Amino acid sequence: MMLFSFPGILHMSERVSVRVPATCANLGCLFDCGAIALSLYANIHVTLRGDDASVVRYSGIHADRVCTGSNNLIARTLQETLRSWGKTRGFELEIENQIPVGVGVGSSAAAIVGALAASHILADRVMFDEELVSLATEREGHPDNVAAAWHGGFTVATQSAGRVLTYSCPVPEPLGLVLVVPDYALPTEEARKVLPDQYSRADAIHNLQRAAMLTAQLFSGRAELHRTFFDDRWHQSYRAPLVPGLSDVLALRHPDLLGVCLSGAGPSILAFARENSAAIGELIQDTLNEKQVRAQVYLLAADNRGAKGWSLPV
Repeated sequence: MMLFSFPGILHMSERVSVRVPATCANLGCLFDCGAIALSLYANIHVTLRGDDASVVRYSGIHADRVCTGSNNLIARTLQETLRSWGKTRGFELEIENQIPVGVGVGSSAAAIVGALAASHILADRVMFDEELVSLATEREGHPDNVAAAWHGGFTVATQSAGRVLTYSCPVPEPLGLVLVVPDYALPTEEARKVLPDQYSRADAIHNLQRAAMLTAQLFSGRAELHRTFFDDRWHQSYRAPLVPGLSDVLALRHPDLLGVCLSGAGPSILAFARENSAAIGELIQDTLNEKQVRAQVYLLAADNRGAKGWSLPV
């Protein structure tokens, strides 16, 4: 259990800035237990006020999908967390966001992790890794995205007896990440409804074998991935009808394409590239376009710092 604190802060901070990365969960075979942090960010700036009013200002992608009133997820999490500690001052919240909203790249997890980190800094409270991830999991519902957003890199997580246990490792730098984001949102609740209640033993073994291989490979520090590692039988085929073109994308071949998977619950798609990331992104984009789906391509790297490494009082 690691301690996270800010040396030199003797009194409640008046302003803090927190940077939280986007995340891709599931990674094909690692359904509900693994995720990777991406180099897209939500920058959150909080300035305390002398009264109890709260003001939210948002700039960035998908502004039409983000509430700027009292129900804003970051503002609500800040208010509720600070109030639980007896801190009732208002604040001005500035959100500068690069993370696409509602498309399976961890925008909600980033909001919750960022708000909790900012709350601890503002209140000058010492925070443990496990505490923050557990608190964030209670709000978000699943530990994989929030663990990756906090720790960065590649992260695996599990819940046991009310605790959230996580382990993370850096993602090898040569690995290229290609994120392809369709121009529509897909609520996680809708994507969950199509999943079966039970799986066969054969399908369970299939996924567990690949989950173990992918996890071992990334923790070894090598980027020698194989596309079979991402071959899933638990969720992607069931969600394919909700993501036009997904089945065709999962079947794509390219000499430098190491693997491809649905990002989170979708509809975004993440590809792992040895080289030629731009060509792979264009290939996926063209495949979706054949199904009348417009999409934006992001050529990214993994973020190995996480919010824990980016967040500082200012």
